[in-house]
Amino acid sequence: MRGLSALARRAAQARQVMVVRGGGGGPLAKPLPPSQALMEEDELIWDDGTANPEPCLDQFTLVSKYGALGWLLGGMSIFGALGTWASMSSPEKRVPWAAKEVVVPEEVSKYNIRA
Repeated sequence: MRGLSALARRAAQARQVMVVRGGGGGPLAKPLPPSQALMEEDELIWDDGTANPEPCLDQFTLVSKYGALGWLLGGMSIFGALGTWASMSSPEKRVPWAAKEVVVPEEVSKYNIRA
């Protein structure tokens, strides 16, 4: 019993020394009460106390709308071309085993017929 309590004490001390990561960057500062009328779109801005408050709605400006459409259509056309090629090519080339009539000669296949 004495050894377990020492082990538990040592584990508790190690836990206090460990760096705690994650959790969203720590607590947020309490915002100041509004001193003037709020703008109409105030709820659309997330002010997390940094120099650049971010908008609550996603605004991804790295790729334009038509650039994203081009990437989408390009990717779908690759899958379409692959599917068309797979359906147009002969299925005999895709079968990794020999056909049954090649493996079993006709003389032997007469005797393997089940009634």
